[in-house]
Amino acid sequence: MKKGLTITLSVLAILAVLFAIFIIINKNISEDSTGITMTIKEGTLTRRSATIVLESRSDYSCGESYGIDKKENSEWKSIPPINRYTFNLLGLIPGKDGKIECNVDWSERYGELENGEYRIKKTVSTSDGEIELYAEFTIE
Repeated sequence: MKKGLTITLSVLAILAVLFAIFIIINKNISEDSTGITMTIKEGTLTRRSATIVLESRSDYSCGESYGIDKKENSEWKSIPPINRYTFNLLGLIPGKDGKIECNVDWSERYGELENGEYRIKKTVSTSDGEIELYAEFTIE
């Protein structure tokens, strides 16, 4: 009975370690190695919103969710939302040109942004796992 329990616990421990390694490998995928870019579409940036453009020749997808960080003392800090919010559970996939355009209105979630350096972040799914992409912008 003790041998069976010991073997079971050993197998579970090995599986837990393998799962942790899998998670670490997938979280450390470099944005540069994917070839996916995320930018703010020219002429769309305001204190309340922007259109972001994701582009790649490889397969990828993303959802509507995003976050915004502000640069303070040379460090990026997440801005806390001012209201509760939800996102639609949509899977956005690129068109034949490899692009996804998202109109992002953050006014209900964050209000109007003050002057400063910001970045919008999105999680993107690829065949190799999930990565976080960023597009930096300045509000003046």
